[in-house]
Amino acid sequence: MKRQRGKPIKLLVIREAGQPVKQLQISKPLALALPAAAALSLSSLVTSMHIHASRSIAELEAEAAQLSLTNIRMEMKVADKEEALQQLRGQVSELSEEAENIKDKLKSVTELEQQLQSLIGQEEKAASTGSGSGKESGKTSSEATSATAEETASAASIAEATRTEPAGTYGKVSRLSAGPFIQEQPTTRLAARPAAVSPAAQFRVKLAAALLPAAGQPQVGGEYIAVYENDPQGLIQETRDDFQEIHSIMDEMIDSISSTITEARKVNTRRANLQAQQAQEAKARLARTVMWPTGSKVITSSFGYRTDPFKGVSAYHSGIDIAGSIGDPVYAALGGEVIAAERLGARGKYIAVRHDNGLETLYMHLDQMLVSPGDQIVKGQQIGKLGNTGRSTGPHLHFQVVKQNQPVNPLNYVKP
Repeated sequence: MKRQRGKPIKLLVIREAGQPVKQLQISKPLALALPAAAALSLSSLVTSMHIHASRSIAELEAEAAQLSLTNIRMEMKVADKEEALQQLRGQVSELSEEAENIKDKLKSVTELEQQLQSLIGQEEKAASTGSGSGKESGKTSSEATSATAEETASAASIAEATRTEPAGTYGKVSRLSAGPFIQEQPTTRLAARPAAVSPAAQFRVKLAAALLPAAGQPQVGGEYIAVYENDPQGLIQETRDDFQEIHSIMDEMIDSISSTITEARKVNTRRANLQAQQAQEAKARLARTVMWPTGSKVITSSFGYRTDPFKGVSAYHSGIDIAGSIGDPVYAALGGEVIAAERLGARGKYIAVRHDNGLETLYMHLDQMLVSPGDQIVKGQQIGKLGNTGRSTGPHLHFQVVKQNQPVNPLNYVKP
């Protein structure tokens, strides 16, 4: 049986106007295969596009995830930076408070230094006054002299300690100008001096010298390192350590200066007490000492037994005769009360004075009496004028000292 061939399929292709219609004939299987091929092609194209789109979407999602992770990391870094900045701000505030504390301590040190300088000035003034009074008095006890010398040496050592450099210097000083950098200062060991002050007492001078610019062009060098390249935490910690060191040094300095001031005050107190005691002793000594009663120092007749100038026989002389001229002043040998001021026989015009220590002094042969009985007189006061009244061979003063109603040698109480 013969297969029947399918009828061909005619396709009319209508072209542009004016162009003839073109007729194509294709077989029926081919006409059926063409749409299937076109459908397969479209299907494969859609499938490939879908696969490509899926891959693109996956890649975009991966990139988005990476960007999200990067964003999270950046946010974490920013948060860390903010926290670090907050910590830095807090630490800077602490350092600022430390700086204020140091300023307060420097003010305390300044006040202590002023007190110390005042004490040193008092020491020097007292030393000069003591030396002057020593020259005036001329006589001091060996104990007082040694004590004064010891205190003067102590004051001189205190003054030397505040005027000279200490035996050692601190090499590390923190200088906060553009940043908390540490500058190593060269240290120099000086010769030891006999100073009683700790080396910390000169730290403020060293600090000021370190902060002042050096004269002339400074000889410096080194590698440039920007501040941001250093670890801020490390710099802050280093600065804090320097502040702590400065605090300890200043505490030591304040304690040392306070101790020095205390010692200086003790020296001043001892000196003042010693001077007061010496003044009291001198006053008491002067109060007890009998003053020479007239300007002349010539003794013409001594106390005791002698040949009487009128009868030429041995007689007892109850005082001393002091030569002079008529009208010479006669002074009270001690302060006291005038118990007699009159003219009596051999005594002529005479004055008798009773003193608080139980003694009595008599001044005879006066030309004139300037006090009256009952008057209170002081030592050195002029009470009369030298004369030649009574039993006398010439102008002179008969000076007599009576103790317990008995005449005693006046030269035991007074020297010409």
